[in-house]
Amino acid sequence: MTHRRHGRKQPYTEIGIRRIPCYRCGKTAVFQWQACADNRLFRPLCTSCDVDLNRLVLEWMGDPQANQKMDAYVQKILTPSPAQ
Repeated sequence: MTHRRHGRKQPYTEIGIRRIPCYRCGKTAVFQWQACADNRLFRPLCTSCDVDLNRLVLEWMGDPQANQKMDAYVQKILTPSPAQ
């Protein structure tokens, strides 16, 4: 079974998502995406693939602020959150 088989109808938990590889590249997953055309499966994604997918969607939408939004998003996800 390859890593591309991962996907589920219910969202992954924060701990569970880190136990499986990214659907696209096989690195450790951190985020998840769900596309209606993909049988509504939640697919695990690593940080790099999540950034690429967000950038692709914003550019596809023709968002005039795509670059600024992506810069802010990358800064947000790469900045460690304060300890709880």
